[in-house]
Amino acid sequence: MARDTHRSAVYSVEDALGRQLERGGIVEFFGSTLTLPVERRFADVASMQRYVDAVIAMIDVDLPPVTVRERASASKAHYEQPRPDRSAVIAVPLQLVDGRRWAARESVLLHEIAHHVTRHDGRARGEAAHGPMFCAHLVALHARIIGPESALLLRASFDSAGIPVAEAVVS
Repeated sequence: MARDTHRSAVYSVEDALGRQLERGGIVEFFGSTLTLPVERRFADVASMQRYVDAVIAMIDVDLPPVTVRERASASKAHYEQPRPDRSAVIAVPLQLVDGRRWAARESVLLHEIAHHVTRHDGRARGEAAHGPMFCAHLVALHARIIGPESALLLRASFDSAGIPVAEAVVS
């Protein structure tokens, strides 16, 4: 697998977009006015599982299911690839940080779902975990699930940061 050279830049872009989605509302973008929705937040693993199942069902390819579980660490969410003895897993910390469950939100789940979609996209073989196909799938998920405004900001931010995004995606 290739070195994940854009990992921190991808996280930085997503953090900035996450702050925008937390507030929602009007954003001025290169002379255009965009209205961003407020991203969904989740109370527990069951609500996140329902969301992930619904998103996976909307994607136009046959993807295996993903199990959502709580992660013990409060620092980050992650995707665990499937193994012969279990399905793929999205592990999300639910501990409160500054009075909030920072990871129990839509953009975090879409990031992890993008890893799942990319894992099952043969065009991404050998790519870094946050490579061009991953970024393309993430943009496509934002467009389809959160809205085209979110996808536009994400794509433009990737471009501005020099993060390559593949053109053709499955989602």
